Amino acid sequence: MIRKRLTHAERKQETRKILLESAAETFAKLGFHGASVDKIAEYAGFTKGAIYTHFKSKEELFLALLEQQIQSHLNTIHQIIDEEKSYEHFIEKMGHYFDLDKQNNQAWSILNMEFLLYAMRDESVRQKWTQVILGSVDHISKVIKKMRLDDEQGVELSAEELAWTILSLENGMGIFHFIAGSKVPNNLYGKALQNILQPTRNQDSQL
Repeated sequence: MIRKRLTHAERKQETRKILLESAAETFAKLGFHGASVDKIAEYAGFTKGAIYTHFKSKEELFLALLEQQIQSHLNTIHQIIDEEKSYEHFIEKMGHYFDLDKQNNQAWSILNMEFLLYAMRDESVRQKWTQVILGSVDHISKVIKKMRLDDEQGVELSAEELAWTILSLENGMGIFHFIAGSKVPNNLYGKALQNILQPTRNQDSQL
């Protein structure tokens, strides 16, 4: 069987994919500061010049990985929305997803914290990461608007405010789960999400 020759654009896209996969492995093993461009290139089987053809810096490479990770997360949320049309089922599925994600992505939790400290000291990197976050807020806001029902259970926050709150909850709890482990109460994310999205429902259940 004759293998189809890739076009220049396809080869470029394939190289970028390999570089991102290699960078993810290298960052996970060595951390953000320990992973040099040379080591990433060596692991990928390319020259350092190949990396700089696709990414201006190690920071830009990491941000591309971060965007990829966030997009995967957003795709999962969209999938849950398509399957579950109510806040109640959405909250339940998101709770299960959060518990599974925090177990499988501990390496990314560490990298995010390491890169956060770096970004706080570098204004240009902080601004770039801000754009990634704003994109996430925009996507989640649209998801919430898509889900909103006629009886919104007394939710007073706007879709954008809810998106910021949910992102903050996920990241904060992800950090504490990594540090404190089993000492964090079970299903706390799901319970907190329910209190945010269905406050009157929780009040009714306590009466």
